[in-house]
Amino acid sequence: MLFKKLILITSISTKVLVAFLVIVLTTSIARAESSVWKIEKDNLTTYLGGTIHILRPSDYPLPLEFEQAYKVSKILAFEVDTNQLKSPGIATHLFKMLYYDDERTIGSEVSPATYQQLENYANSFDLSLDFMKKAKPAMLMSAFMLSELKKIGINHQGIDQFYLTRSLQDKKQIEFLETAEQQINFLADMGVGNEDIFYQNMLRDLKNTQQLFAEMIKYWRSGESVKLDSLVNQPMKKESAKIYQSLLVDRNNNWIPKIKKYLQTSETEFVLVGAAHLIGEDGIVNQLKKQGFKVTKL
Repeated sequence: MLFKKLILITSISTKVLVAFLVIVLTTSIARAESSVWKIEKDNLTTYLGGTIHILRPSDYPLPLEFEQAYKVSKILAFEVDTNQLKSPGIATHLFKMLYYDDERTIGSEVSPATYQQLENYANSFDLSLDFMKKAKPAMLMSAFMLSELKKIGINHQGIDQFYLTRSLQDKKQIEFLETAEQQINFLADMGVGNEDIFYQNMLRDLKNTQQLFAEMIKYWRSGESVKLDSLVNQPMKKESAKIYQSLLVDRNNNWIPKIKKYLQTSETEFVLVGAAHLIGEDGIVNQLKKQGFKVTKL
């Protein structure tokens, strides 16, 4: 299954890798403080749920607040149609955007030493680097990250897919904030032109995947949004301001008008987006608060 999103970065750091985990993956943690917000204005309600798109089997059943919001919502809004990501047309677009379309290969863009490290890493997971030789950095990184996550048991469907399937079965109205093509386009140039440094940093930080994921889960479980923001968003803002702007701020700004429109209708909606989009100074929750909406956690 295609990664729904990768961070657009040219030099990935340890902290940015945490952001990658939060934004690209989905984990559901036993309830402590809620990860679902209730947004209200003029007696109209919309719910926001923070997701992160792959789960462990042990993470089910999901926290009660997700089910509470789902049951009272007529409309479910997701970032992207995850079923569409499996279509032949999207696979063609993915190949076009995430693979070199000229004479370039992984080997032509990195030093022999880096290539050997990549090959050794791929072999450790029974992956063939030669088979992926035309992959751009985002594609290779996704393959390696999936392998690392699978090793620590993160390999099950996430909240988005879970509720998309439920919504189809329950015949609820379904909407999407972005297209699959848009999400793939976010990844296209990540690390391109700076492959050697990108891969060196990627290989260094992949070794810390389990530790970083555990720390992320710790803050998620305790409901400490400020600490999660400090772990995820603030380091990315400091170290990769351009990426922070394009990955989080710009997309948040694109989504907020759509969410505000939901708050002008009598129907109740449940909007599910990546956790990093909701928290922090530039997060959707804070932006709605500043615009006069009443915001509470379930």
